[in-house]
Amino acid sequence: SSVAKIIKTKMLARFIRRASTHASSNNFLSYEIHDSPGTHKCLYVLHGLLGTGRNWRSMSQNLRKALGTDTWRVVAVDLRGHGKSRDVGKGSSHDVRSAAKDVEALAQLRGDTIDCLIGHSLGGKIALEFSKSSAKAPKQVWSLDSVPGTAIGGDVHGVEKVLQAVQQLPQRIPSRRALATLLAPYNFSTELVDWLGSNLQNVGDELEFVFDINVAIKMYDSYHTTDSWPALEAPVSEMFVVKAARSARWKPECLERLNRAPQDRVKFLELENAGHWVHSDNPRGLLEMLQTHISKI
Repeated sequence: SSVAKIIKTKMLARFIRRASTHASSNNFLSYEIHDSPGTHKCLYVLHGLLGTGRNWRSMSQNLRKALGTDTWRVVAVDLRGHGKSRDVGKGSSHDVRSAAKDVEALAQLRGDTIDCLIGHSLGGKIALEFSKSSAKAPKQVWSLDSVPGTAIGGDVHGVEKVLQAVQQLPQRIPSRRALATLLAPYNFSTELVDWLGSNLQNVGDELEFVFDINVAIKMYDSYHTTDSWPALEAPVSEMFVVKAARSARWKPECLERLNRAPQDRVKFLELENAGHWVHSDNPRGLLEMLQTHISKI
């Protein structure tokens, strides 16, 4: 019957290309797509430093379900120097603005019009830069716990220490236990060492990181020296800036400046019960926050 055909078609749409991964080629970013035939709205997700699109798989899948699988496709990218995009931009300068152009190049390659762009931490600043430079700005841009201005001096969160420690490691590591031994002199927390270990991949009988640490260091430096306030003070898209309630990254003067941004175009939100890792600290709260506003597109 026609009803049976419709049901069968919807079931196929639910499972075909539910989550397929596309490796980078010809200097284009790798990405994981959550999609089904007939979707006509597009959302891109940009991860943070030393992460990959895979880190956002659960959130991408759940957000797509909340927004409507018949309507939305979600593309979670691996940024340059990270994951399967670790060789993208090789030999070029590695900075936030170049990373934003990578995202635009991928969207053009795929024929996507990005309706909503979500970025966390490093990805948040890349999303802000994308909104300024892209030929067609998204309807909404989300920057998750990513301070928009420059932040020069000091290593309050210990990120530089982690980057320098990883840079000193051999390229190939025998095992995750060996990684823990090599990092022991730095007195990192067990959780941090375990997380770093989760970013190792098999290469023959040994392991290596899924990111290029030298590119990551350049991207981190660019994150701190790039001023993305113009994206918020002269917004082209509807902008959402999310501060994690337990985040220590936000100075009072930054919050005051945000409150002076155009209130009709820039929304400042706070996610309760979350530190910097918003998608793992409070995934349900973040999902509800995102769904509430993105569903209006």
